[in-house]
Amino acid sequence: MSDRRPRSSESDSVKHKPDYQLLVCIGILVPFGLVMVYSSSFVEGFVYYDNGFHYMTRQLFAATVGTVGLIVAQRIDYRTWRTYSLHLLALAFLLLVLTGFVLPAEMTEVNNSRSWIRLGFFSFQPSEFVKLALIIYLASWLSRRAGKVANFNTGMLPFAAVVGIFTALVMVGRDLGSSTVMVSVAALVYFVAGASLWHFLGAGVLGGVFFLLAINVASYRLERINAWLDPFAYYSGAGFQPIHALYALASGGVFGLGIGQSRQKYLWLPQSYTDTILAIIGEELGLVGTLFVVGCFAFIAFRGFRIANSAPNAYAALLATGLTLWIVIQAVINLAVATTLVPFTGITLPFLSYGGTSLMMSMIAIGMLLNVSKYTLVDTDQPPSLRTRYEHIRAAIAALLPFGRRDRGPRVSVPRSRRGTRERPE
Repeated sequence: MSDRRPRSSESDSVKHKPDYQLLVCIGILVPFGLVMVYSSSFVEGFVYYDNGFHYMTRQLFAATVGTVGLIVAQRIDYRTWRTYSLHLLALAFLLLVLTGFVLPAEMTEVNNSRSWIRLGFFSFQPSEFVKLALIIYLASWLSRRAGKVANFNTGMLPFAAVVGIFTALVMVGRDLGSSTVMVSVAALVYFVAGASLWHFLGAGVLGGVFFLLAINVASYRLERINAWLDPFAYYSGAGFQPIHALYALASGGVFGLGIGQSRQKYLWLPQSYTDTILAIIGEELGLVGTLFVVGCFAFIAFRGFRIANSAPNAYAALLATGLTLWIVIQAVINLAVATTLVPFTGITLPFLSYGGTSLMMSMIAIGMLLNVSKYTLVDTDQPPSLRTRYEHIRAAIAALLPFGRRDRGPRVSVPRSRRGTRERPE
């Protein structure tokens, strides 16, 4: 039961239970992901490693570490991360420099992308940590700026410098997918914090120009664009993977062929257990399975934005918004890639795809979100009615819509309880 005692601005220690609905959703997705990683990877594991459990064993290890990380993160007061936000950002910068410029290619390069640190059995992708560190730093920095966020010199300029530096370092490793997620999340957090709409649109246009330049300077990226427009014309090259992803989704029908019955995973669909695991889910579990996955991420978005909308202060609201956007945007991009709605790019589906770093960082992010949910302001008079739930959804959506604010304040509101509970100090 939630603690329904009235809260005062002086009482930061009063907490209630975390968002168990969100926790249950993650508790379903992670085991489901382990099953699908095994189902989609055992053929390749047996062929290349003589062990059908090769990938599943590694993913199980990451899930175990991630579970511990989630438990620890949900017990750490979210304000603690603010104290170390600059330290975390500095560590992220150091990891990217080591990966891109210092460590030898044999320790960092996988599939022509120099974005890993490999130490025997253990491998780590710094860009996943960078996303988390950048969200924590931006939430802290923007919440302290208040009315200065909408000013170009004190808001947009330093924001663009920080995000630009980290995006450039990630792009050194040829990781366009992670760069896209990172920039998208950072931009939306900045907008929610109270950015000027004109500055936001101008930055979007400039970012689009740099995105096009990044595509045109690398022939392999341009080939992916052409393959996306006409995959059958590039069947022997960049079109091979999207075509077989579509074959997998199409052959699954409504209810699928059954767990373990996929045909495309028999070395037809490349990276079937990472980038395109949704295609295998669709082939084995059909439209029902794919809609289940989409529904889970929609539910994560709903719970995450609800936590952000009820957060006790601006920092907590921006932190919850950033963490939720990270999970949801990355999922949306992966789902769009698997269905060829966007060009193929190497990016994992959170909680489901094979990828230890992604799984661990995503679970830690959920742990932090759960900790924020312990401090959300709740109705102290009665449980929320359907009308109250609707108002929360509407407020969360309105926070992300491009409506200007005359007071130039943050677009994420900090609600009051019905007894006049005031915002807690940050």
